[in-house]
Amino acid sequence: MAPDHHGSGVSVSRWCILRTSGGQTLPLMRSLREAGFDVWTPAKTFRKTLRAKTATGTRQIEVEAPILTTFVFARERDLDELAHLMVQPTSPHPAFSIFRVAAKVPFVGDGSIQGLRDEEQREAETIKAIRDAETHAEAEAIRIAAIRSASARRRAEQAQERDRRQALRSHRCTVAPGTTVEVTDEPAFVGVTGVFEEVDGAYVRVRFGTSSWKIEGWRVMPALLHKDQALKGLAA
Repeated sequence: MAPDHHGSGVSVSRWCILRTSGGQTLPLMRSLREAGFDVWTPAKTFRKTLRAKTATGTRQIEVEAPILTTFVFARERDLDELAHLMVQPTSPHPAFSIFRVAAKVPFVGDGSIQGLRDEEQREAETIKAIRDAETHAEAEAIRIAAIRSASARRRAEQAQERDRRQALRSHRCTVAPGTTVEVTDEPAFVGVTGVFEEVDGAYVRVRFGTSSWKIEGWRVMPALLHKDQALKGLAA
C-alpha cells in the first residue's frame, strides 16, 4: 500500500495529475487503486447496441468509459512514491507520466475537480434511471432527455463564461515587473509561479524558469504566498 504522509506538511486535499494513453485511463486508475493509492478519474457508463442472434437481432451491453481521457488524479502525498514507480523498468501498472509545467508539478484542489465529480454523478443517475425503466421506450426517452439537458446546461455555462471573461479582459493588468505571479483559470499552470516581465497589449509576458510565456493579462495576479501553496521539494 502507498505510504500515508499525513503530518509531513503535504496537503491531503490536493491532487497531482497523471497522464497515460487514452485506452489505459481506467485500467491505470484501477491498477493503482488496487495497489492502495488514492486515485480517481471521472467515468461514465453508457449502453452500446451490438448485433446478436436474438429476436430483435441486437443486444445491449454496458460499457464504462472515462470522461476525461488520458487524465488520472492522484493525491499529492503519494507523489514521491508514484515518481519512483514511474521510472521502474518493470511495473504491474499501465505506463504513465506525471504532468509537469516548466519542470514543476502543478497541484489542483478538491474544489477544482468538483465540476468533474458533479458530471460523473449526473451520468450515474442517468444510467440508473435507464436501468430502472420498465420499457425500452422509457429508457430511450430518459437517454434523450439527459442529452438535451446536458446540452442546454453546457450552452448556459458557456454563455456565462464568455460574459465573465469579456468583463475580465476589459481591465488592464497593472502588475509591476519583477513581481512573482500566478496564472488563474488555467489548469496547466495551477500551483506554478512565474516572474512578471511586461505588458504586451491585452497580454503580458511571464517568465517560468528560462522560458517567457505570452498570457492574457486578466489571468495573471500576484502570487499568494501561503505556506500550504508551496510546491514540496519542487522549488525552482
